[in-house]
Amino acid sequence: MSATPRIIALLSLLAAPCLAAPPAQVHFLTFPKSDAEALGQIDKLNVTIDCSWIASLKGVPELYNIEMGYDMPTQNLLEARPRLGAAAVTLTEWSGVIGVRIPPDADAKSCFAVTVTVEGREGVTRTWSGKQHGLSE
Repeated sequence: MSATPRIIALLSLLAAPCLAAPPAQVHFLTFPKSDAEALGQIDKLNVTIDCSWIASLKGVPELYNIEMGYDMPTQNLLEARPRLGAAAVTLTEWSGVIGVRIPPDADAKSCFAVTVTVEGREGVTRTWSGKQHGLSE
C-alpha cells in the first residue's frame, strides 16, 4: 500500500473530531446603561456562571483585584474589587470585559445561566441575568 492513501486516511481520522464538535462561542457581557448612574463607582462585582466558564477577560479596569474559582464542579465564580477606593470605576467600564463561553451542547445549555451582582460605593446593589447581558435564553 502506498503512503498517500495511508496519509489521507490518517488525516481524515484526525480531522473528524474537529468537524463533529461545533466551536464554542464567547459572549462578552454588557450591562444596562440606565443602572450605571444609580450604582456610581463599583466596589464589588460578582459573576456566577452555571454549566460553563469565563473564557476571556479583556480590558479589565486598572487596579482591580480579580479572584476566580469554582464553588462546585459546574459553577464558575469571579469576584472583582478595587485595590484602592479611588480606583473604583463605573459599571460602563465593565461592559464588554468578561467573556463567557456559550456551551454548544444541549445538556450544558439546559443548565447554563449567568448571574451578575454589583455593589456600588453607596451600598446600592443590582443583580442581572440572561437577556439583561445580551444573552439569548
